Amino acid sequence: MNQEQWPKIEQKVNKAEVASRKKQLAQQEIFEETGLTKKERKEMGKKLGFENEEIMEIVEELESEKEILAKETEDLLGPEDSPERALIKLRKQNLFKTLRDNRKIDLERNNLLEKEANLLKKIGEAQDQGKPTRGKSTILDKTRDRLEDVTKEKKELLESSPESFYGLHLKELKELKEDLAEGRIAETAYVKEQAEDITTHLRAGKPVMIYGHLGSGKSEIAMHVAKKYIGKEALVISGSKHTSLAELYGHQILSVEKIQEEAAGEYQEKVEAQYEKWQEENNEKLEKLTESERIAEQNRAHDRILQTYLSQLEGGTVSDFFLGPIYKAMEEGRPVIIDEVNAIPHEVLISLNHILTRKVGDKINVQQDSGKEVEIQDGYGVMMTGNLNQGEEKYIERQDMDPTFLSRLYKIEYDYLPQSTEGKLEEEAGDENELFHLLLAKSMDKNGNIEMPQDSIKKLWNLSKAARVFQNVFAGREVDKAYYFQQPGTRSAKYLLKENVMSLRALDNILTQWQKEGYKQELDHYIWQEFVKQSTDPQDRAYIYQQLQDRFGFFVESEGWERPDYGQIESLSSFDIKKIPENKSKDKEFWGPRETVEFTYGKAPERAKWPEMETKEEEKIEQEINLEELEELEKFKENVFVVIADVEKQIQGQCG
Repeated sequence: MNQEQWPKIEQKVNKAEVASRKKQLAQQEIFEETGLTKKERKEMGKKLGFENEEIMEIVEELESEKEILAKETEDLLGPEDSPERALIKLRKQNLFKTLRDNRKIDLERNNLLEKEANLLKKIGEAQDQGKPTRGKSTILDKTRDRLEDVTKEKKELLESSPESFYGLHLKELKELKEDLAEGRIAETAYVKEQAEDITTHLRAGKPVMIYGHLGSGKSEIAMHVAKKYIGKEALVISGSKHTSLAELYGHQILSVEKIQEEAAGEYQEKVEAQYEKWQEENNEKLEKLTESERIAEQNRAHDRILQTYLSQLEGGTVSDFFLGPIYKAMEEGRPVIIDEVNAIPHEVLISLNHILTRKVGDKINVQQDSGKEVEIQDGYGVMMTGNLNQGEEKYIERQDMDPTFLSRLYKIEYDYLPQSTEGKLEEEAGDENELFHLLLAKSMDKNGNIEMPQDSIKKLWNLSKAARVFQNVFAGREVDKAYYFQQPGTRSAKYLLKENVMSLRALDNILTQWQKEGYKQELDHYIWQEFVKQSTDPQDRAYIYQQLQDRFGFFVESEGWERPDYGQIESLSSFDIKKIPENKSKDKEFWGPRETVEFTYGKAPERAKWPEMETKEEEKIEQEINLEELEELEKFKENVFVVIADVEKQIQGQCG
């Protein structure tokens, strides 16, 4: 086989892969419509049509499509000994090796990270006790050197073959999609790096302060670290100007010593009636508070009323102490998250000073509970979230934090996800565009296929760029003057968004509604309805609309969108679009996982090795695969290359 012929053969295999993908989707849809396998449908015959004529019509259409696609696939691949099928075997071989090597790398990396955390903990303990740390420090340096080597090996593996590039990147996208579907924080490379940094310091006994702007995901990353990396559900304290010492550490309660059941029921009714009356009287005040502040205020009021009535009970009462989240976290070995910590009164924060230096194994006397001793269990750690941009107007309710207090913390700035704000997708596709990665992950199915209106990929790319520009503007960062507010004449004005940031949640709302309506209208419609229109600040709304229209290709005037006469931004008191065009989305287009990966990460490396029409090496590799590896391959085979359908048969044969 002439080497120059192989690229054309690969193009044929790629076309066959797309056809096979479409066939798989048709098969999946048939099953979802009927709940029956092909064998079951054949046995039922025409009876299926008598039960539901509409379903029968859909099934017939899909079966016809399957036959066409199956023939197309076979025609493209040719006979069993064709070079096309030899190339498929080579792809399979590369994929087997990639998944095995990747699993080894990931396992070693996780072990090294755990080793690093343990060494840091031991070094810290030794330093506290005045003991030497030279040996531990040497091992720590070697561990970190090896971590760097492992990171390089991962990158080299990605570039070792097209199958490594497509397979591993598709695995990443699939994991992101699963995170989004389950409501978890999507662990991109940036998120993972920050999570590991937080975890390392927590395990070393260092309290961590995570600071960043609204919508960056500070609270989410803290809860993610607790659950995934520490392995414990965190106890969360919602900070506000109303937060008291009792909400951190606990409070005295009156408990009944002796009382009849009938009397208890009577007093409970009185408590609830009094509490309802209190809510009615304070409803106006409660509406002005944030959700966390409102809940805290309601809880305090209910406790006061309850304790008042308990003190009146006949039969006597005794005083108990209710452990607050900090002592409870120590006792149970759980992380505690103090959310929006710089909203908490200064005099309350000062009380944390003696807590922040405590480590696992230390014993704490709870003075409020008659000197009860609490031993800090493994898993305990303190994470705080807040904003440290002291004096910013948008954070006016947040207090400046004491430098002495801050010095006790390991501080991590948690920013918005990395994303290019310039250039075309085909020029800028790559690892750094994590915001765009999430949009594509949400748009694809579980196997990496995307079926959306024809211009969707370009629009999602532009939306990602716009989102990051808005995030930068909201954060007060200097942006290119092109993104200033354009006023009449030649004068432009720098503008800072006051309320609206295009966060991941906002982007998710836009795409979710678009998908739920079956892409009924163009994406622009949903950007307006779900985000721009939702802004309560007219200047913010005007700025966002202008930038999307002038810089990012949305709200096109020739397609019926209004071009407003803005005037001066500082005097703008209202802004709205009177008539929203109802433009239908374009016809749908299908992209397979190979194209999805290329949209996301760019082009795969050139193939260095073509088939030699031999399978001995391949067979050797397959024979060496253990059951654990087979399970791994089973998990990813359909998500990488559907064309290699014979993988399933081989796996099943080796497993049983």
